[in-house]
Amino acid sequence: MAVENENKLSEIIQAFADAGFINDVILIGSWCLSFYVEVFEGFVPSVRTTDIDFYVPDSKRANAADLSERLKSINYDHFQDSMTSKSRFVSPEGFEVEFLAKLNREGLSCVRLGSSGIFAESLSYVELFGSNYIEVKRNGILVKVASPSAFAIQKILINNRRGNKAEKDAQAIDYVLSFINASTKSCAEFYELFDKLPRKWRKTIEEYCRLRGINLPRRVSN
Repeated sequence: MAVENENKLSEIIQAFADAGFINDVILIGSWCLSFYVEVFEGFVPSVRTTDIDFYVPDSKRANAADLSERLKSINYDHFQDSMTSKSRFVSPEGFEVEFLAKLNREGLSCVRLGSSGIFAESLSYVELFGSNYIEVKRNGILVKVASPSAFAIQKILINNRRGNKAEKDAQAIDYVLSFINASTKSCAEFYELFDKLPRKWRKTIEEYCRLRGINLPRRVSN
């Protein structure tokens, strides 16, 4: 099943590349774990979800005009929420692709991707990923993936909204933080991001770790 799921993700990435859209998105959420094997030695990803999420940093300029057709060619149907216009692309096997955008001044719950008929949901905290990603090749295609530090921090910030998925996310956070802590380079990268966060966000992260009984990655001296 894991190999089959990886193949599904590779199909989606290829469709994005064929549509000229791959450079406009950053993979976020649990599927990032499958790419961290390229970052951490001994990392063993555990991805059980069939939901695949992408952050679109610049929704207005996103080159998504051909994306629906490309996804349709690999059997993903486009569904839109009748109230918000939020887009979901769903395969017969139940794989679901969604797009996220940062909160906007107009307070819109969803925003259009370029000139396409695709709409991304506007959410808080996803702006973290805009400048905090790694680039990993998958089948010859360069994919932007949320950095381990951004992955862990964003997952912590939204954990209390995750309902029955909160514990699964918490386990992923614990696991990623353990690998960050084992790497001096990754610890430095973590605090390069953490120290720039709003004070309220930092407090939320520290309180989460206290309640969870885990430590933030160690600070390293220059």
